[in-house]
Amino acid sequence: MKKKVRFIVNPKSGGTFGAKFSERLVKQNLDLTKFEYDIFVTKYAGHAIKIAQQSLIEGIDILAVAGGDGTQNEVGQVLVNKPIIMASIPTGSGNANARKLKIPIDVAKSIQLINTGKAFKIDALILNGQPFFMAAGIGYDAKVVEQFDKIPFRGIGAYLTGVLTTAFTYKLPHFSIEIDNEKTIETEAFTVLITSTGQLGYNVEFTKNSILNDGKFEITIVKNFDRSKVPNLIYEALYGDIASQSMLETHQVNKILKIRTNKIESIQMDGDYKGKTNYIEVSCKKQALNYLVDKDFKL
Repeated sequence: MKKKVRFIVNPKSGGTFGAKFSERLVKQNLDLTKFEYDIFVTKYAGHAIKIAQQSLIEGIDILAVAGGDGTQNEVGQVLVNKPIIMASIPTGSGNANARKLKIPIDVAKSIQLINTGKAFKIDALILNGQPFFMAAGIGYDAKVVEQFDKIPFRGIGAYLTGVLTTAFTYKLPHFSIEIDNEKTIETEAFTVLITSTGQLGYNVEFTKNSILNDGKFEITIVKNFDRSKVPNLIYEALYGDIASQSMLETHQVNKILKIRTNKIESIQMDGDYKGKTNYIEVSCKKQALNYLVDKDFKL
């Protein structure tokens, strides 16, 4: 029996400069002696969730997501603690999932990986009841993502536009951060990032110690800093070692995280803007998602 692969394609992912998925590439690179396939194209935000739910009913073996981290988040949240394997065909802007799991940032090569890859279980983090798999944030970084969604083009240029239009006017909130019901941190900060991998996309990592299947996660507090140094910090993020910068403070969370802010703040999950709140609660489901990686992949 051939295994069933369903490609879920976000045609807007990555914008003008994103890698392009096509059925021609599937026919050229998928081993059709082992697999049969079909293709579903998303038509609106949240459509990938419905396609994934239908795929569970139909007994699909592999859901191959041609999109960015946001599309993968929609599919992944349906597959938490389910047997279906999710494969990444990275056509997004940041592609945090693919970069951390060493998935080729190339459509043809990532399709070929389906032929020989293996399932690898990664953690799912749960923020106010909703799963995410790479990074979330409350505060400035989420404000940047909110601005990013309003810009009519994609890619690193759009993200930097969001940074530069908010960095010099953003008013820092006060955070009350409770870790494992034991330690509370009171501080002003630009943002608090929550990551299971440290990877934020574009190969930017704010912490080097994350392990994506250990049932634990990290937070990085971005403290106040001289805003005239924003260009230097952008350079460090993209080409240097942003994790070593003095305004970053990282803590491990073993069980549960609770964050309150003194004013309503934007939140983002896996690179998508998710509205505003003054309270979030985050926990971890260990090894909850089957993710397709190279047969030789190791942490």
